[in-house]
Amino acid sequence: MDARHRNATNGRRRDVSAGVVAASAALLGALSYTLVVGVAPVRLSADAQYWAAYAPQCSAVAGFLVGTVGWRRVVSRASTPRRGALAGGALALCVVVLVPILAAAYVSAFPVLLSVATGQPVRAALSLYPAPLWAAVDVARTVATSWSPFVGASLVPLGALAGWVDQRRGGSGR
Repeated sequence: MDARHRNATNGRRRDVSAGVVAASAALLGALSYTLVVGVAPVRLSADAQYWAAYAPQCSAVAGFLVGTVGWRRVVSRASTPRRGALAGGALALCVVVLVPILAAAYVSAFPVLLSVATGQPVRAALSLYPAPLWAAVDVARTVATSWSPFVGASLVPLGALAGWVDQRRGGSGR
C-alpha cells in the first residue's frame, strides 16, 4: 500500500471517528433531555412528548453526519484547543439545527417508505400528499421549539469540551 493511499485511509478513519464522537455526544444530550422530561414536572404537548422519544435517533444520525463531514473541514492539525472548542460548539449547534430537519424528512417520506416496505403501490402513497408535507412542517416546528433549545443548551458546551479535548491531546491529524 502506498503512502498516499494509507494517508487517505487514515483520514477517512479520523473523519468517521469524529462522526462517532459527535453522534455519541448528540445521543447523550438527547437522552439526558428525555430523562429530564420524564422526571421533571415539565408540561409538554403530546406531540412534543412523542417527538422527544424520536429525537435521540435523529440526533445520533445528525451528529454522525456533521462530525464526519464537518470536523476535518473546520479544524486543522495546527488548530489550538480554543479553536477546537469553537469548532466543537459550532458543529454541535449544526446538529441541533439538523435534527428538526431530519425529523421532518422522516415524516414527509414515511408514506412512501411504508408502501415500499409493505409492498403496496407507491402511487397510493403519493396520493396522500401534500398532507404529509404539512405534518412534516408541524413536526419540524415542534422539535425546533420544544427539543432543540433545551438539548442545545447542553450539547453545545459538550461539543465545545470535546473539541477542546481533541485539540489539547494532539489534534485530529497527529
